[in-house]
Amino acid sequence: MYLTAPCQPLHYFSRSVAFCAALFLAAAAIAQTPVRLPEEKEAIVLPEFNVAGSDEGWSASNTLSGTRTNMNLRDLPRSMQIVTSEFLNDIGALTLTDATDFISGVTNVGNQDQTNDANTYQVRGFRQNKVYRNGQREPFAGMLHDAATVDRVEILKGPSSLLAGVVEPGGMINSISKTPRTRQETTVKVLGDKWGMRRGEVDTSIPLNKRLGLRLVWVRQAGDTWQQYAFSNRSVYYGALSYKLTENTRLNGNLEYFNYDANPPAPRSTVASSSPLNAFTWHGNGDINGKTLNGVYIPWNFNPLGPNNRRLERILRVGQQIEHRFNDTLSLRISGNYGRMHRDDLRLSGTQISTKVVNGITVPSTDALSSTYDRETVNTYTAQGDLVGKFKYFGISHQAILGAEYIDTDDLRLRDNTPALTAYVFGADTQPAWEQMLELSRYTLPNTRLHAHARRRGVSFTNVIGMFNDRLHLMAGVRHDEGTIINRNPIATDAIGKYQKVYENANSPTVGAVYRVNDAVSLFTSSSRSFAGVPVSAIDMYGKPLDQQVGGKGYDAGIKASLFKNRFNINVAGFQVDQINGTRQVSTNEIIAAGLDPLVVTGARSVQDVSARSRGWETDFMVKILDGYQVAVTYTNLHAFVTANKSNPASVGGPVSQGPGRESWSVLQKLEVPGRWFKGLTATHSVIFRDSRRPTVQGYTRQDASLSYRTTLFKRKVTFNVREANITNLEYWEGFQARGAPRTYSFSISTKF
Repeated sequence: MYLTAPCQPLHYFSRSVAFCAALFLAAAAIAQTPVRLPEEKEAIVLPEFNVAGSDEGWSASNTLSGTRTNMNLRDLPRSMQIVTSEFLNDIGALTLTDATDFISGVTNVGNQDQTNDANTYQVRGFRQNKVYRNGQREPFAGMLHDAATVDRVEILKGPSSLLAGVVEPGGMINSISKTPRTRQETTVKVLGDKWGMRRGEVDTSIPLNKRLGLRLVWVRQAGDTWQQYAFSNRSVYYGALSYKLTENTRLNGNLEYFNYDANPPAPRSTVASSSPLNAFTWHGNGDINGKTLNGVYIPWNFNPLGPNNRRLERILRVGQQIEHRFNDTLSLRISGNYGRMHRDDLRLSGTQISTKVVNGITVPSTDALSSTYDRETVNTYTAQGDLVGKFKYFGISHQAILGAEYIDTDDLRLRDNTPALTAYVFGADTQPAWEQMLELSRYTLPNTRLHAHARRRGVSFTNVIGMFNDRLHLMAGVRHDEGTIINRNPIATDAIGKYQKVYENANSPTVGAVYRVNDAVSLFTSSSRSFAGVPVSAIDMYGKPLDQQVGGKGYDAGIKASLFKNRFNINVAGFQVDQINGTRQVSTNEIIAAGLDPLVVTGARSVQDVSARSRGWETDFMVKILDGYQVAVTYTNLHAFVTANKSNPASVGGPVSQGPGRESWSVLQKLEVPGRWFKGLTATHSVIFRDSRRPTVQGYTRQDASLSYRTTLFKRKVTFNVREANITNLEYWEGFQARGAPRTYSFSISTKF
């Protein structure tokens, strides 16, 4: 039934292997004068480039996402939040989307398991569809993540191009892969829920000897979801190794293969693309205008796309890096990474909904549907290098990082549509369109034959200087990026659509300072910039490509504190982020005012004069009141609004399209029940709040809870867990594109040996 896009040559993978082989030989050649290192207890990697073993429960003290090197959070003058592996486990996270409920300043737009391509996030009010894995940009906005292979998630708030290069101004989301441990340990887990989902996980660390360690993860998930006709099946295979070549040189590598086969549910744009259906999307009872349609109740799990909507996605991630310490002053990390994403989408799409009046109530009648057959393959090769120097002079500690990065991305997308299929009839049990979409002969309308090839190069220089016995840390850095993007689409109707070549060129400075008032409290401030690239496939009224860098600038000021022997940790930041050089379509009056003929200047013509701003504050704190009781709280007060838009002056001062609400917060508490009779019993409870001032969907307050019991069976440690998500059975929109699941019970058993 599915066509396969032409496979891309494997020269990217070959280059990755060859590159890493060359690095291996180079590192072996330079490792001539061994430097005596202290014995490592937990982490089996060089500490300059790894944070393994630095987490303590829900709390993290170090990060890689500030400078691409291991930095103490208190010495970094940026607002950051770390979600540890224990925290991910305690909230029952299966995907990256699950974690966003507990991250300040971050809201999800959609959900990983849905039709919509833009299953992205908003950071400080701005869309972020460029997620990162181990500091490397992922090749596709809709990349899938499984929590079983993720050790932690690091969120760097505010403009972040010093680290990431091309990134939206709100911030950067960077997930860190699991690494081998020094002790042998295996965890086996099985999980199921009330809708029929079944999942199995195996996670094992194998230290083969003092030099070589392995970690292997396997996941298999299958079964139905809560929405009609929807299911989500996946298989994940993950392996990581760490090999100490010498006392000063270590090779690390990881490989992940993600096989995804799903029938995703309809996003909001398909369910309700006209105003008479807004009541359907917002009313808590799930009825259209609060009524049934011709006596047929339309439930919350309504999914018009039927049983044949399908997405197949295959993801390959390969990463290798060599770390070498020359001496106590200089260290080097060089890495090569390859990512490949191939997907086949067969989906219905709503085009026009007709309505009628029944007993004085406006209700939908039919939905004119077409179908889309979308195939896309994206290959990305990334090479990075970081030379780190640690110096001391005149009572000053100085860390300098010289970084370089090269990214080569090749994207091939083939897309065809059908003419209108037989109209969808609301209330009917079967729909002819569901079967018609399977007839490939109907796909007679070519939509896209896009071949995009991007080459990007970046070099950065970052300095972190400690003064006054390390009470004051200054950070100053700048990154320069250049890039070339070539777009080809042979079925386009104009020359620039058939071939376009655009250039990127941007400088992204960051400066900041953090001052330790005492051993527990630090004050910080920073200023940073980001660039998100040049608009592609957009021309001005004179027919020239747009060439300004879309970007942003931001300012932060805040407090970091760790009190009462690390039992109370807090991060508070006030911020302002400005997005500049946004794109809008030119009006006919503007074309006339420029002395041009609107009958000659046809098609979409654009200009880059749109801007927006977000400002507010965010708070994250974790409190360990007792040895068996801890609480994590996040709070965000955020105002994201338009500051300039000549084509729509009325929007100035109003909310950013599809933006977040003004207030959001979350509370997660965990209690290890005391007493001899309740030994091994642990309870969690969480509350997630989103206010009703979101521009596109209403707010909600959701509660989740779990109860787990740890015991020993057959000389093995066994944990039983029962989880209830959405305790109040709330019908809510978790993001602009995705409805939230109703009350869901799940049960899991895990053992560790």
